[in-house]
Amino acid sequence: MTAPNEWLAALERDGGAIAATSPEHLDLDVPTCPGWTVRDLVVHLGGVHRWAATFLAEGPDSTTRLAPIEDDAPSGAAVTAWYRDRLDGLLRELRRHGAEEPARAFNGRVTAAFWMRRQALETAVHRWDAENAWDAAVPVESVLAGDGIEEWAQVFAGRFLSRGPGLPDELVGRTIHLHGTDRDDAEWTLALDRQAVAVGRGHAKGDAALRGATSDLYLALWRRVPVTRLETFGDGTVVPRLLDAVQVT
Repeated sequence: MTAPNEWLAALERDGGAIAATSPEHLDLDVPTCPGWTVRDLVVHLGGVHRWAATFLAEGPDSTTRLAPIEDDAPSGAAVTAWYRDRLDGLLRELRRHGAEEPARAFNGRVTAAFWMRRQALETAVHRWDAENAWDAAVPVESVLAGDGIEEWAQVFAGRFLSRGPGLPDELVGRTIHLHGTDRDDAEWTLALDRQAVAVGRGHAKGDAALRGATSDLYLALWRRVPVTRLETFGDGTVVPRLLDAVQVT
């Protein structure tokens, strides 16, 4: 797992890239976020930053729930400076808290580390989304992407599966091995249950396997790149059917 100072550095780096968005790109459509322009993405992310900072500022008994409506974002090129203020405010708030300090989030009681990780990963994916809109997407940094694979399973998969009928019977008990090709320790196995996906590290044989750059493995789970970009082994139906069931976007 990535260290807290690395999450903060990633947040500052990827958030800084969004804050540096050229005005000529703001009106571009974002293919991986249907219905959004790049400006919409910038405003959304600024709102998410304020939402996270509010949770932290209010402490472990926070009553914050829904993300705020962003009705103060300026039009035109000024929106990137507005976003920069939101990013800087979040970074200041995160740095006020130790990683193990009790906090609250949308999924209950957590520690401040949860928000460090969540905001770093949220920003990395949306930075990729924005750059992809003008065909210049830089991959998510490999170690951060690997951490994101684990977060996808630990935080989001079960959350989404529990809202619906869960996995179909034929997927329960199946396993998926993910093999990142860009470093030696980039291997994970996902074990599928009705309303949860457990994740373990290391080499193992799965009913299905995906092989490729760690960034692409992570972005495929978030439905940003097609599974067909990756090498597939074993039962090629397992991963698409899992992603259809989880529907994290």
